[in-house]
Amino acid sequence: MAKIRFLDDFKAIRKKDLRADYSRSTSKIRIDKSGLTKTRKRKNRRLALVVVLSIVISQAILFSQTKYFDFTQLALRARSKTFLVGFQNSGELRPTGGFWGSFGILKTSENLKHNELLFETNPYKKDNILINESKVDLPKPMAETWQDRPQTFVNANWSFSFPDAAKTLEWYFAQGWNQKVDGVFAVSSLAVIDLLKLTGEIELPDGQKINSENFTETMSKKIDEEYWLDPKNKEINEPKTLLKDLAPILLSKASKKSKLKLISYALSQLKKGHILFFFNDERSQKIAKTRNITGEMVECKSDCLSIINANLNGGKTSLNIEQSVACDVSESENQISSNLEISRIHKADKWPQILNRNWTRVIVPLGSQLESAYLDGQNIKDQIDITNEGGRTSFGFWFSTEPGEEKVVNITYKPPINGRKNYSLIYQKQPGTITEQLSVTRFGREIFEGSFNQLYRRF
Repeated sequence: MAKIRFLDDFKAIRKKDLRADYSRSTSKIRIDKSGLTKTRKRKNRRLALVVVLSIVISQAILFSQTKYFDFTQLALRARSKTFLVGFQNSGELRPTGGFWGSFGILKTSENLKHNELLFETNPYKKDNILINESKVDLPKPMAETWQDRPQTFVNANWSFSFPDAAKTLEWYFAQGWNQKVDGVFAVSSLAVIDLLKLTGEIELPDGQKINSENFTETMSKKIDEEYWLDPKNKEINEPKTLLKDLAPILLSKASKKSKLKLISYALSQLKKGHILFFFNDERSQKIAKTRNITGEMVECKSDCLSIINANLNGGKTSLNIEQSVACDVSESENQISSNLEISRIHKADKWPQILNRNWTRVIVPLGSQLESAYLDGQNIKDQIDITNEGGRTSFGFWFSTEPGEEKVVNITYKPPINGRKNYSLIYQKQPGTITEQLSVTRFGREIFEGSFNQLYRRF
């Protein structure tokens, strides 16, 4: 039987990884690989750890760039703060989304679990005092509506940029209520209507049932009419106490919905501009701005357009209006020209059936030149109020409609843009408004036609 030489036969294997147990009288050899196996396991564990860490780090980087991470950061930075929360009535439309007829003070806790919302059900009690103290003139359209009245808290959200309006609201709030806050939030009544679509019908303490269809009418009648039928209420003078009673009932029912549905609801409201945020803390405001939830005008590097309406003494008629916007952009001799058509229909089958007294501002790039303006075929160019505000040019005019009436405005203007190279258009919808019809035609090609229900889009 042949002799077996260990070193000659297994030169490639390190001695510490191989121990041979053999006998001269047999040809069987047993190889012990336990040392080699342990080494490989250690290497595999290290490799697995590296892979897992790489996945975790990459996912963390991706998450840090998502809206969920940003919203988490905003929530953490909002701990132990005080915020002014305005409930904007979209039935009585104003530039930032609605009339500030009621508001609350939100005080957040350190763990964000025991927050407190204190309602102010009649801001006029203190706001009327400001009438005698404030020396700030009302904007021209408001001054034409309410003569001999200065600017006050309830009419302070005139700027179409929510951060600018929020700063003004903060100033008036500090004067009338002697309080400072860390920021301002705005919640449109449309957000409440959408929440009622999620929760379903709710019942008030008096047995009245409220749903997404009758919310605006029912609440307006109860607050503006029924409340005052009781002589005691004239002394109490807190007509919007009903809102304070409604909130916990609605929120309690909403809390029973799945977290996924609630998150989806919240994100949709932010996308539509039904909820806006302003933070005095610069870092928080910067985060909010990157997520387009601050209600400010998007940076305009080329062409931009926004239609801002304000219901001034027109009752709760704004939700009765169907608005359509058609923008046709053309080029002639290397000069861009925009032809704008705005149609507003006052539906005759919805409450209340009164005049929608509306002031419209067409917001365009700074330095744009007005070429022509017609209202139902009548030349109104000389009646257009042209101003520069918020880094944009504004074309303002009265655009009111009676129940069952449709009116159309045609405006042609030239933005300060030479040629179509690198041309783009940003269309930004007014916060707190319902879906509108939008058509965009650019250099003879229609690039959008349909319902528009988001805060902005680039074309």
